[in-house]
Amino acid sequence: MVQTLFLDGKACGAEAIYARLRAAIEAGELAQGEALPTIRALAEQLAVNRNTVAAAYRRLIVAGLAESAGRGGTRVAPRSRVGLPAGVHAYVPQPGLAELASGNPDPALLPDFGPALARLVSPPALYGQPCYEPELLAYGRDWWQRTGQIDAEFVDPLLVHGALDGIERVLAAWLAPGDTVLVEDPCFPGSLALLKQAGYNLIGLPLDDEGIVPEALEAALARKPKALVWTPYSHNPTGINTTPARAAQLRAVLAGVPDLLLVEDDHFAAFAPAATPSLVTAGHSRWAALRSLSKHLGPDMRLAFLVGDALTLARVQRRQYLGPRWPSFVLQRLALALLADPATDTLRNRAAALYAERHAALCTELAALDLKPQPGGGLNVWLPLADDAAVAQALAARGYLVRTGEAFRVTRTLSALRITSAALTPAAARTLATALAQCLGGLGVAA
Repeated sequence: MVQTLFLDGKACGAEAIYARLRAAIEAGELAQGEALPTIRALAEQLAVNRNTVAAAYRRLIVAGLAESAGRGGTRVAPRSRVGLPAGVHAYVPQPGLAELASGNPDPALLPDFGPALARLVSPPALYGQPCYEPELLAYGRDWWQRTGQIDAEFVDPLLVHGALDGIERVLAAWLAPGDTVLVEDPCFPGSLALLKQAGYNLIGLPLDDEGIVPEALEAALARKPKALVWTPYSHNPTGINTTPARAAQLRAVLAGVPDLLLVEDDHFAAFAPAATPSLVTAGHSRWAALRSLSKHLGPDMRLAFLVGDALTLARVQRRQYLGPRWPSFVLQRLALALLADPATDTLRNRAAALYAERHAALCTELAALDLKPQPGGGLNVWLPLADDAAVAQALAARGYLVRTGEAFRVTRTLSALRITSAALTPAAARTLATALAQCLGGLGVAA
C-alpha cells in the first residue's frame, strides 16, 4: 500500500512525493494497474494541500508512470513492450496469420513513390527560408474549401508530421497537464496513448449511429473541459459518419462554450463522397482541423494539413520552428508531385469505392450470422460481442489477428472486435465470417 511508503509525510512537497512514488513504481513496490490513493486521502495522510498531491500525480502521468482513469482516480501505468507506449502495437506479418488488426490501408491502393521520386527536382533547403511549399499549402486550403464545412475564416494551413503530431502540438499550445479533454468513447488508441502521456484527464463521450450523443456532450461540459478532440467522418474504430443533423445539434450545444478548444481529426476526408461535417462556427475562438495524407498517399507520407484560428496556428508554428523547424522539403515536393498526378486521383477514387465495398461486404456477412456490426465506413468494421477476448483468441487459432475493445476504451468497459476490412475482398470476408461462426459455436454461443 502507498501509505507504507511514507515514514514522515510532514512538510512533503510535490517534488518529494513524486520522487518517492516514482522510486516505488520503478522498484516494483507498486504494481502495474494498482490504484493510487485519492488526492484528498493522500493529502490528508501527509498533511499537505491537495494541490501539492495533484501536482505530484501530474508529474507521474507526464512521465508515463501513472495514468488518469477519470473518476476512477489515478493508477500505476502498465508497462508495455520496450520502446512502445501502452496502446501502441507493432504488427509484424506472421506466416499463416491474416493481419486484420493494424488498421492499415490496402498497400495495393497506395501510389508508388518510385516514379515520382525519379523525376523529383529538390534543391537544398536552407536555414531561414520559408518552411512550406506555397503550392502545397494552396492545395490544402483549396481541399478544405471544396470539401469541408468549417464555418469560420482560416488562413493558409500549416504542415505537420501527421495527424497525431498536429493534435499534440495544438493541445500543447493551449493546455497543461491535468486539464480535461473530451474524446469519443471508444477512441483511437494512438490518440489515447498520446493524451494520457501528456497528462490530460480524459472524459469519454458515447456514440450512436449518428455520432457523439448530444446529451452526453452537454453533461460533460459541466465538468469544465478545456478541449474536445473528435472525428467527423469514418471514426476509428467504429466507422461512424457524423450526420449533418447531428453535427448541427452538437454545434448548438457548443454555442455556449466559445472558448472550448475544438480539434477535428478529418483523417478519411480524401475518400468522403460529400463534404465532411465540422463543429467550428464563426463564434468559436479556438479551433483546429487536420487532414492527413496517410490514408491515400500512404502512412510513410508523414504530412498533414493543419488549419485553425490565427492565434492557434501562430503558437503551433512558433513551437514547430524551435524544434523540427519544417517538414522535409523532399516529402513536401514528393507529396505535391503525387497530388498533381491524375493517376493518383484515379487511384484514390478506386480506393474510395473498394473500401466502401469491402466494409459493406463484411458487414453483410456478419449480419447474416445475426451479429450487429456498426454501420458506417472506413478501413475497419466494429463488431460488438459478449466476450471479445475469447473470440479474438479463437480467431487467432484459425489464422486471423484482430483487435479487442479494450484497446479503445476510455472509461467504459467495451467488448467488441475491430476488424480491418481495407484489403479484405468479399470472398475473404465470407471466409472470415465462416471462421467467426465456428468460433462462436465452439464457445457455445449461437451466431
